[in-house]
Amino acid sequence: MAPLTQEEAAVFEKRLGMARSQLDEIDAQIERELADVRERIGVLQEKRAASLKVYDAACTILGIENERETEPVAAS
Repeated sequence: MAPLTQEEAAVFEKRLGMARSQLDEIDAQIERELADVRERIGVLQEKRAASLKVYDAACTILGIENERETEPVAAS
C-alpha cells in the first residue's frame, strides 16, 4: 500500500474522529436505554412478586393448591 499524502491522512483522521464520536454517542445511548429497561423490569418484577403473594393468599383461603408456588419470585 502506498503511503498517504498529508492531505489524505488528514481526511482519514477527520473521518476517524467523526466515527469515534458517533460510536461514543451510540454507546451512551445504549447505556441509557439499558438503564431504562432495567428500571422497567425491576418495577414489573415487584408487581409480579406482589401478585404472586396475593395469588398464594387466595389459594390458602380457598384451601386449594397453589400451582404457581414453585415459580421463582424475582428479587427486588
